Amino acid sequence: MIKCSTKMSRLSLGKLKDYFTAKRHSIERHWSTHPADRGTSHINLLREFPLYRANMDGNYKTKAKVAGNGIRTLIPLLSQLSSTAGHPLPKPINIKAFAEDEASKTAAHKLEELFNLHGSDKSSLHDYHWLYGMILKESTEAAAILEIGLGSNNIEVPSNMGAEGKPGASLKAWKAFCPNAIIFGADVDTGILFQEERIQTFFVDQTDAKTLAELGSQISQPLDLIIDDGLHSVDANVQTLIFSLVHVKIKGWIVIEDIPEEAQTLWQLIGTLLPPDQYNSHLITAKNAMIFAVQRLR
Repeated sequence: MIKCSTKMSRLSLGKLKDYFTAKRHSIERHWSTHPADRGTSHINLLREFPLYRANMDGNYKTKAKVAGNGIRTLIPLLSQLSSTAGHPLPKPINIKAFAEDEASKTAAHKLEELFNLHGSDKSSLHDYHWLYGMILKESTEAAAILEIGLGSNNIEVPSNMGAEGKPGASLKAWKAFCPNAIIFGADVDTGILFQEERIQTFFVDQTDAKTLAELGSQISQPLDLIIDDGLHSVDANVQTLIFSLVHVKIKGWIVIEDIPEEAQTLWQLIGTLLPPDQYNSHLITAKNAMIFAVQRLR
């Protein structure tokens, strides 16, 4: 009994250590990726955001105030407009609802073990294994998976995992869980790219459509699952979604991770833009973030 208790204590301490390490990495990413949250910048709103420049007279201060209000409210208003026009907004779903059957639960628990084993934060800081368990419960049938964002440990790279990050951690988990799949990865940090049996990684800059097109040309097969765990900025996410809609196979899934709750209305609006007869989109609430997930129907 003493040996068993000691073993269980070690496991619990290990999970606790992994959680706090992942939490610290998340805080580091927050501060390094979003410096405007802790400071100020000086820009001319009317020049930088001409879309929001009101056609009106007045001084710069008055016009900038109107422009700022437009920037803050346009997306929520467009979401409201879409809903009023008869396009229902996707309602947030709790992630655990995706793993209701036993096969999905079993797969989710196995993925949780693998994520923790390899040093990914998908099950320590987050609880994304519940969704991926459902998607990949027939693990031997998956042929190709792509994850953008390898988890850079270079603190000079935007959206890094901190100095103690483990690049490629989730790629190794996918490889272990899906024995017949080729695992593709991509990242803007060329210093962490690597190749090994059934894993290939490439350079990509999610803000540059040309590099996404080059990535697509290097991957010659339709993908069962495409994951965006990269820059976590709206423009990068949408660029990646556009790319993914072309490269995901029928019945395949696209998952955009780590969406802040404040961006909910934007992703609800994006959900209404995808034809429901072609794509089944979900806005998902998860631990410490939201997810936008799309399954291609045909």
